[in-house]
Amino acid sequence: MAQKIDLLGIIQQARERGYFDFTDFPGLTMNFEQFKELSSLLEKKKIPFGTVSSAIKLTQQEALLIVNSLRKGVPPPIDVTHFSVGRKNLEDRFSKDLQAVGQSASRVRFMNADYGYGKTHSLYLLREIAFRQEFIVSIVTLSQNSCPIHDFMAVYDRIMWNLRTREERNKPAIESVLDKWLQAIREKGEERARQIIKALPDDLKSALHAYHESVSPVRPNEEKRLLVLNYVSGKSIYLRDLRRIEINNRIDSSNALIMLGYMASLYRNLNFRGICILFDEADPIHSFAKFEHQDQAYSNLFQIIQQSQTTPFCYFLYATTPSFFDNYAPYWHTHKIKDGDIFELEKLDVFELQRLSLTLCKIYSIAKGAKVPNNIEQRLRNLASDPSFSDTIGNFVRRCIAILDEGR
Repeated sequence: MAQKIDLLGIIQQARERGYFDFTDFPGLTMNFEQFKELSSLLEKKKIPFGTVSSAIKLTQQEALLIVNSLRKGVPPPIDVTHFSVGRKNLEDRFSKDLQAVGQSASRVRFMNADYGYGKTHSLYLLREIAFRQEFIVSIVTLSQNSCPIHDFMAVYDRIMWNLRTREERNKPAIESVLDKWLQAIREKGEERARQIIKALPDDLKSALHAYHESVSPVRPNEEKRLLVLNYVSGKSIYLRDLRRIEINNRIDSSNALIMLGYMASLYRNLNFRGICILFDEADPIHSFAKFEHQDQAYSNLFQIIQQSQTTPFCYFLYATTPSFFDNYAPYWHTHKIKDGDIFELEKLDVFELQRLSLTLCKIYSIAKGAKVPNNIEQRLRNLASDPSFSDTIGNFVRRCIAILDEGR
């Protein structure tokens, strides 16, 4: 039975505000017929609908970047919170986790998202939250061809090279943080630099010292600089080459996560709060062609879960689909994923799709420097409220952009 709703009361409040926005009515739920009646009343009273999007603050160039990226179906290189809706519970739980990690804890979480529910976009949304809490973030897409999880060191390499900071989203933090370490030496002196690295293992101290020498304006050494970067990212290097810079051991699958913890400690001494690693499963583990690859993939993921308990200031999230939870149990006899460790990603409802479509209108109007015609806005509303619409969120967004393009 449908919930009884005081539509006239809602209309009166909306008239007083000069607009209607669902965020002004927390907890409001209605069926499709009630929503149609509300939309009709808003139109009859000429009350603007969905003006939450008017709060968007973007330059034309930023808006163009978003529109062009969404047209291609890829995440834009800037803040995705401008067009994110319906993920408050996810954001709140994630923020709470980060607060604990920033106080020396570690966390491993899983995201359960059915195909088309916005898994990848949600990871980029979480990245923005982590940036705001002063974390360095790495989003790693796991696929059989480019970064298979059954190859632990390939994953570690991608983690390190995909690390980003809020200030430099397009430059690997593996370099920018080392540059920040050099800046600390210049600004605060070598004694402060020694304090920053005093708790690090000798090999990592040697790597930092070698990096410092390699970028000397008097005798720069690009070969040495690249050697340090390759060492820190876990690439296979001849020991004789490492010993030239006083490093005695390679980073391998047995110590990679320990090294990640030390890197997190270094980052904290450079005013970051820790490292946040978000895995995006592109190819399900159980779809791997070779059973030995499936075994090794589950083993590597289990290793991350186990070793993370002694890796402070590090946060791991594995975003996958429901089939993962149907298949992992036979591989992990000693560990069961608890419900509290799983973020359930729900499908956006009709009201959230409405808000999303109107937000896209606003961003598009900023990008093109012209107001979107009313009939085009209405087409997007109709698309969002169509009860027969069952496509993915990504396809919904691309369809919205296509309609906006047609309207030009």
